[in-house]
Amino acid sequence: MGVQPNPVTDVDDTVVDLLVTAGRLTRAAGTLSADDLPRATVRALAVLDEHGTLRVSEFARIDRTSQPTATALIARLVGEGYASRRRDPDDSRAVVIALTPAGQARLAASRAAMRDALPDPLPGFDAERLTALAADLRELLAAIRESTGSHTSPRKHR
Repeated sequence: MGVQPNPVTDVDDTVVDLLVTAGRLTRAAGTLSADDLPRATVRALAVLDEHGTLRVSEFARIDRTSQPTATALIARLVGEGYASRRRDPDDSRAVVIALTPAGQARLAASRAAMRDALPDPLPGFDAERLTALAADLRELLAAIRESTGSHTSPRKHR
């Protein structure tokens, strides 16, 4: 008899493949776009948009960077007016950062540039197929967060 596939491993491998593909999609979108905003800046704006107000240490953990790297990136965001920094209301020794309206607008412009760089229509992908795919991916993200007890749930401090 041949080797029987392990359905758990197959599902796990498929989820990993989806995560790898999502990363590749993000990188492809960045290279297609005419937007000149550095990928690290776009990623930082997206983290703040998704998670709301964060301490620098939380931002570093979510973005998987060192605290000094996160501090430098956040300083650039603050300097460009894309983020604000203030004392943490729960701990006056700590600082929290938040996306500003200018940061939200810049992130929206970056995302619009990605959208505009894509061919319309995408070959083989009509609106119905893309809508279903987007819904499935949002459900997958929610399931991953729920099943792993992920501490990256959105809008922690808002």
